[in-house]
Amino acid sequence: MKSCQLLEIAKKAGMNELYLSVEKKNEPSVKTITQNGGVYDRSFEFDGEQADIYKIAL
Repeated sequence: MKSCQLLEIAKKAGMNELYLSVEKKNEPSVKTITQNGGVYDRSFEFDGEQADIYKIAL
């Protein structure tokens, strides 16, 4: 599924925003999220890996 398809499904479901988490080192996914309007929200650690949460307003 393409990321733009996910955003359309979320909109149709009545969601106003979408939060996505991604490992910091996963640069291709970070790039895709930001290209689709993702804005950095916060960081956290999971199983010893650093990750970020991005918010996309729908």
